[in-house]
Amino acid sequence: MPFDAALLAGLFLLGAPDPAAAAAPTVTYLSASEVAKAIREAPAGPLAAVPLAAAAEYHVLGIRRGAVGEAEIHEREIDLWYVLSGRGSLVTGGTMPGAKSTGPGELRSPGIQGGAAREIGPGDVVTIAAGVPHWLSRIDTEVQYLVVKIPAAKP
Repeated sequence: MPFDAALLAGLFLLGAPDPAAAAAPTVTYLSASEVAKAIREAPAGPLAAVPLAAAAEYHVLGIRRGAVGEAEIHEREIDLWYVLSGRGSLVTGGTMPGAKSTGPGELRSPGIQGGAAREIGPGDVVTIAAGVPHWLSRIDTEVQYLVVKIPAAKP
């Protein structure tokens, strides 16, 4: 079955599937070449994010990041990253001075003060709990990764 980026983008934007469809278990399969093609063909820019799969319980995005961006906090989502290629430095924790809301439960700032920096590269897996600041503070070579966004349990 060919990869249909427009269909997956539409599913991602719509959010959860209808309840009748959710009742039947489903499987989404994308080959490594389909994932690589989707990320490679995402719109140009310092950050490209392409939806790969979505359900009520998660969203999977392919990310291509060629330049340092803003630090961020997702107050209601857990991020699970799998680095496909590239190298850089990921800072987690600390504080985000001047953070501004960019949407419900989403904060951004120019960077992080404090926090722990770690080098990331191919094969690395990172989980970032809801509410934890995170930022790719340095990119040595374009970083491509998968991110699974999982709604956090409500307190």
